[in-house]
Parts: sequence; C-alpha cells; structure tokens
Amino acid sequence: MNVVKPAVPMEASKPRRPGWMPVIPVDPVEKDNTPPVDFADEKNLLKHVRANRWISVDIGTFRFLRLNWVVTVLASVVLWAFVIAVLVSDEDEDGTNKSLREFAKWQSWISQNFSWLYIGTQDVWIVYMIYLGYTKYGDIKLGKKYEKPEFSDLTWFSMLFACGVGIGLYFFGVSEPMYYYRSPSWIGPLGLVKPGYQNDDQLAQQGMFVTFYHWGLHAWIVYVIVAVLLGVVCFRWDMPLTLRAAFFPLVGDVIYGPLGDVIDALSMAATTFGVCTSLGLGVKSINTGMAHMDSSIKYTGSEGEDWQVGIIWVITSIATLSVCTGLKAGLKILSQVTFALGCIFMVCLLYMDNTFYLLNLFVQSTGHYFQWLIQVGFETDAFQQLNYEFTKSNNLLADSGNHRLWTQLTETLGKTEIADPVEFYESSNKAFLDWWTIFYWGWWIAWAPFVGMFMARISRGRTIRQVLLGAMAAPMFYGFFFLSVLGGLGIKMQRAVELALEVPPLPGGHPNCTGLGYGADLEPFTPEAKALEAIGYRALACRGFDNPIFDVVEPYGERMGEFLKVLILAGLVLYFITSSDSGSYVDDTLSAGGMLHPPIIQRIYWAVTEGACACALLVGGKDQALRGLRAVSICSGFPYTIMICFMCTALWRAVKWDSMEDTIHRMTRFNTGLFDWTEGFMPRCGGPPAGERATSLAISFFMPYVTMHEVNMKLFGSFGYFHTVGLASFFLCWIGLLIGELGTQYASYVGWTFFTIFCAWMAAIRIKARGAWDIYGWALEDFFACYVMWPFTASQMQLHCRHNPECVNDPLAEPDDRFLDYPMTGPAHAKTREVPMMMEVPQYVQQVPMQPEPSIPQFTFVQQPAMTPYVDQSMQGQPAYMDPSMQGQPVMMPAQPQYGSYPIAAPGYGNMWAAQA
Repeated sequence: MNVVKPAVPMEASKPRRPGWMPVIPVDPVEKDNTPPVDFADEKNLLKHVRANRWISVDIGTFRFLRLNWVVTVLASVVLWAFVIAVLVSDEDEDGTNKSLREFAKWQSWISQNFSWLYIGTQDVWIVYMIYLGYTKYGDIKLGKKYEKPEFSDLTWFSMLFACGVGIGLYFFGVSEPMYYYRSPSWIGPLGLVKPGYQNDDQLAQQGMFVTFYHWGLHAWIVYVIVAVLLGVVCFRWDMPLTLRAAFFPLVGDVIYGPLGDVIDALSMAATTFGVCTSLGLGVKSINTGMAHMDSSIKYTGSEGEDWQVGIIWVITSIATLSVCTGLKAGLKILSQVTFALGCIFMVCLLYMDNTFYLLNLFVQSTGHYFQWLIQVGFETDAFQQLNYEFTKSNNLLADSGNHRLWTQLTETLGKTEIADPVEFYESSNKAFLDWWTIFYWGWWIAWAPFVGMFMARISRGRTIRQVLLGAMAAPMFYGFFFLSVLGGLGIKMQRAVELALEVPPLPGGHPNCTGLGYGADLEPFTPEAKALEAIGYRALACRGFDNPIFDVVEPYGERMGEFLKVLILAGLVLYFITSSDSGSYVDDTLSAGGMLHPPIIQRIYWAVTEGACACALLVGGKDQALRGLRAVSICSGFPYTIMICFMCTALWRAVKWDSMEDTIHRMTRFNTGLFDWTEGFMPRCGGPPAGERATSLAISFFMPYVTMHEVNMKLFGSFGYFHTVGLASFFLCWIGLLIGELGTQYASYVGWTFFTIFCAWMAAIRIKARGAWDIYGWALEDFFACYVMWPFTASQMQLHCRHNPECVNDPLAEPDDRFLDYPMTGPAHAKTREVPMMMEVPQYVQQVPMQPEPSIPQFTFVQQPAMTPYVDQSMQGQPAYMDPSMQGQPVMMPAQPQYGSYPIAAPGYGNMWAAQA
C-alpha cells in the first residue's frame, strides 16, 4: 500500500485569525465522498429536528405518527380556519360569499400595488437560472457525484408534467387563446392589444402568443429554482428534504427553530391552496364533459354543484389510495398513464384535422413567443393601471387611497363623474393584468413549494443543467405544441362559424354572439346556428370556458367525438388524481420534517384536507368559486415571491461554496444572525450572550445611531462622529415627518425619503464593515437588510465590532489595496473538484456500473490547513477508500477535516457556526 504524505504549507503553522467562521458550515467535498443519508431512518432525521417538536407514536408494531407537531398544527390551523371562514360566511346582496369577496379584494390590492414585483422578478429569475445552468455551476449534480438518476428520462418527464400543469392545459387549452382572440367587451373598445397586432390574423396570433407567454418560461422557472436549490442543499449536503433547508445557506442552523417551522407551515398552506385551484378548474371541466356525454347530468346551478362536490370526493378517495402506495408505485404509474393518454389525444387531433396548419401554427407561434418575450415579459400595464386613479371604484393603490385624485377633480369642477379613461383613450381594461397575468404568476408561485420539492425529489442524480433543460425547456415546448393543437383548432372553428353565418366580429375583435345566434345560456337559438351545431361546429367564443375543450372534438363524427371526449375526461381525472396525490405527498413530507416514508395515516389526513378545502371553495363560492380560487392563489403566492428572491441568493452562495471557490471560502460571516431573535437570542450556534443581544436590539429599535456609533468610530476613527450625526439626523427627521402628516399632507412621504437615505447610508457603512472584517455578502443584500430590518442590522454590526475588535483589512483602503494579514484556514486552498478525494468506491456506489477512468500514475495529497496533522499513526483505524482510477490500490485517508475546533460534519447542529475565541 502506497501512502503519500502531503507537504504541509507554511501557512498551516500560523494562527487562525480571530473570530473566523465558515460562511456555510458544511464541507462539500467531504459530503460528496460519503454515502447518502437515509432519512427514512428516524434516527438520522432527529439530528435535524428539535426534540421538543417531534412526536413519534406507535400502536403496537404499527407506525402511527411521525411528525413535527408545530408545523402540522400551524398549517392545519391556517387551512381549516380558511375552510370554516368560507363555509360560515354570509352572502352579499348579489349572492357573493363575503369571505371570497374579501380575498378578491386582497388579490386586487396585490395586483394594483405589486404588479412590478411579480413581473420584474419572474424576468430576473429566468435570466439568472439560464446563466447558472450554462456556466460551470451547471455541472453540479443534485446528489453525490456517483449517484445516478432514480427515474428514466421519460418517467421523470411524465411525473414532472403530471404534477405541474396537466389540468390547466385541458381547461385553458382552447378557451384561453379564444378569449384573447375574441375578447369580451369589458377588455376595452379595441380589445386586447399587445405589440405587433393589427388585423384579424394578427389578433389570432396574439391569442396564441399571450397563451404561450403565460405557459412558457415564466411558468416553469419558479419550480426549477426551488428544485435546484433543494437538490444541492439536501442531496449533496445530507439534509432532510424540507422547504426550510432552502434557507440554510443564508441563516444556518436558525432554520431548525421557529423560523423554519413558519416556512414549512406556510409552504404547506401554499401547496394546498395551489392544488385546490387546479382541482377547482379540473372538477368543472370533468362535470362539463360528463354533461356532454349524458344530457341528464347538470354542470350549472345547485345540481351542478352537487355533482362537482361528489367528483371531488370520489377523486380525492382515489388519490388517497394512490398516495398510500408510495411514490414509485402509485404516482409513477399514474403519471406515465396520464402522460401517454395526453399524447394519444394530441396526436389524434393532429392527424384528424389539418396537420400542416397545426404544424405551421406551432412553428410560427414559437417564433412570435421568442420575438416578443422580452417586451411583453416586462409589460406591467402601467398606463392601463393608471386608470385606477381616474375612477371611483376598485381603486386600491396604496399611494392614492380614498380615490384622492378622482375626488379632487370632481369636487373642483363640481362634477359627479369624469370621462371613462378606457373609452376616452381607447385603452384596454386596467383589470386584465389582475385577472390573467398576475393570476398566473401567483398560481405558479403558489405551486412552487409543492412542485419544486416534488421536482427535486424525482431529479436526484441529475445535474443542474439537466434539470434546467428537462424541467423547463422540454415541458415548455411540449406545452406549446399541446396549446398549438387545441388553440389552433379552436380558432379554426370560430372562424368557420363566423364565415358560414357571415357575421364578422365587432370592432376590437369582440365576438358578436347575438349575431351568431347564441344566447346567455351559451346555447344556439337560431336555425342556422343549430344547423352548424348539428355537424359539430359552434361559436366557441360564445360558449364560456368549460365547453370549448369538448366542442372542439365534435366535427370528427359522433363515435370519434365520443372517443376523444373519453380521452379528455380520462386525462382530466388522472391529472386531477396525480395533482392531489403529489400535493399530499409534499404536505406529508413537510409535516414529518422531511422523513422519506411517513406513516400512511398522515398521508390520508393531508389528502382529505385538500379535498375539504376544494369543496369549501366550491360550496361557499358557488358561481364565484373560480374567482375565489384565483384570489387565494395570488394571495398565497405573494409572500413566496419575496422568498424565492432569497432562494436565488441562497442558491448562488450554495453553488459557489460547493464549487470550493476561494472568493467565499476565504471569507467569514457576522458573529450574530439577523434572525437569532426567533430563538430568544440563544441559537445553538453560539455567539454573544442573550442579554447583550437583547439590549443592543432594543436600543437599535429606537436609537440605531447609538449602536452604529461604535461601528463608525471603529471604521472611520474621529470621522465616525460625522456618520453618527448624519444617521441620527435622517432617522429623527423620518420620525418627525411621520408625525407631521397629522398636520401637513404629504409630510410622511418626505419622511420616507429621509428614511431611505438613512438606510442607504447605513448600508454603505455595512459594506465598509464587511470589507474591514472580510465578511461575505453583496451590496443589494446590505441595502435590503437595512431597509427592512434596520434595528437587527445595526445591532448585528455593533456586536460584531465589539467582539472582533481587530479589523482584518484597513477599512479606509480601497478594495483593491486590501491585503489579508491572517492566513486562510478553510479548505478552499486544498480541496478542488479536479483532485479525486475518494479512494474506495463505497458500497452504495459499487452496485452501479461505472465506466473506468484513465489511470493516474501518482496521487498526491495536498494538506488542508484546517485538517488534523497528517502522520502515519493517525491512519490507524481509519477506513481505506479507493478511487476507480487507482487500479485497485487502497489509499488511507486523513482524519476528518475540521473548521477550528469543530468537525464540519459533526452530528446534529448544536456546534455549528460557533464563534472562535
């Protein structure tokens, strides 16, 4: 056996710089060279769950309960409180459930005030993930380096599609393009107008483009972000698969406390509300399809409501049986069958109708999508939403409350109304973004915890680039083809009816339903319209949302039409089941703290809860149920829009740390966290005493300039007085002007301007402080932390300055002139991905056939400064590992690498992030 002693670098003999701590307390190379942790084993799971939160109950030998009771109770309270609130709520004069009306009001408030956030963040996420996937980080695997994908490519893709968008493609496939092509009159006098469209052909293309826009990159990007981040943190660093784990690169072990409990509980609520939205859409389509096949079945009114409730509970029961069989048995098989049925349905339509028209439409619409994606992707309907200020109703803009501008104009001129801006300027309706684009973005984001977690679970063993291509690009193009076939046939049928009856659309592309012979009941009433109906052609723009998917298959004859309707119903039912199934699986996993196979009784509970929520929306909302579903999706997706932004930051840190980049491994972090207060200032990662932390934070709430003064004097010397006085001036002016609003209108807005300057000034000081102590971070993080959590940020800087009196760098020097006087003792200088660290293929890898790598004649270790001194005696009792390239020669490994006095891979979490004296 050849054992090569590594040379010990000179820097290893120098002392560690005081206060140095790893930015992320994980050794990624050491983790990459150990077998995956089995989180079906309760002992492994309990290393990541606080003992006072875990409930483990057995009845004899039967596993009855395994759950985090805090997360389970909190999520259950949110969900059942919502169900009860909807069921007991009264109705308004127009028959609308008051609770759902309130949710609709919340939806409008979010869309009016935060359209810029929804629209802008989605675009940034797309650019960010494409960049990440096509750089060196794209080669990072969601799992250990020798792990292989658990599912085949086709099975993986079918499972992604089944949990992601299945029901929606059936429900919206024909109706949505038709809605944009023949938009209702309330959209505006010119209809829906997006760039590049003038005549009716271009209006048809617009309908396809906007549909693609809602179902394209923006739909899948949120899932991919969550999946990739969880895959890196959980599968590479051996953590349970929960949403709280996504924030580990940012806040460390604090995720195991109340902060993590809230994250997981809200994720479960968002998952359930998102699934309920799809279930609500799906059950209406199923009921409509049954009515098409049997005229005695009703799909409207109270009878239709009874049918829909029955459908929900029947399918929920089937989904419960499926989730009890497990991921590899029930959901895997159902996903494959469902995907196959969808493909059969789509190909049948492709061959039965004008094949070349549909292929032309797919290619053309894809080109239009990419041509206009950037412009429309950033379109927030700024001028359309400005019209809220010129109207009295539905104005929820935060900075123009109580119809301020409308009231001023009417009172000044002695009028009761002013001109309608939509008609006056021939503008499109201000509510379009609220009802469509923002609804979609909120819907996708509400599904992000659910689909992202599920996508991560089934993507283990794949690289980031493979997930980006397979879970974003591939389903997007498949969805485009599906929508091209259904939407193209719908537009063709609408035009056929209009041309046959010689009834053109109204100005703006609005359908002339009366002229086409259709009444309010969505049925034809003229002989000509009924004659066309007899051969399978209907004016789809006059048929509502539920009918078109079934109407579009009727021109192929009675028998073939029935066959295709059966395929549609089967697809809807199975997508309904897989959505409920996978949603229950994710809820159960979160409630069980990431346990791989929780008890069956818990799966049943969450499946029933999802069905109950869907029924509550349906029964309580009646005809307004769909509107209530939209509102709930947007409201539950709003907080996750902000959380996904944090996830992007966490993912960036994670991939840099996992790639062993010197730019992060040589740096440290603050000795306190911004969320340590969630654990009573006594997190298990150590740090300054709780009393000192509480005192500092209390002072920072009311006088942040006092706590910042200690930092200013350390960083700037005597010039620190200037910074302290400046901060105090702007902070006190902010408070004074807020009070001044009582007597002077708009004074508070000037005050908020001063507050913004105060936060920017404090962020600039924080940037200087990070440079002085070599703390990892970036400027946007600093400003956001100061703006949102200024007391915590001020206290954090003060405590770090107090307990780390010596600066690593000259705080007054330019960044390029700084020189680190202390040696770096992290693993970055020794461990790289290019040097194979594994000497023997573990047992879990030996079962997988591997291609031999080229032989390496000499393998040389490089000493890690933080490792235990490397001597021959230290090898006694250490396991021997063998790299495939070493031709069967085992080489002994050194002792476990350490950060300071604590092993990186120490069991549990209590000693992580401990400050070094």
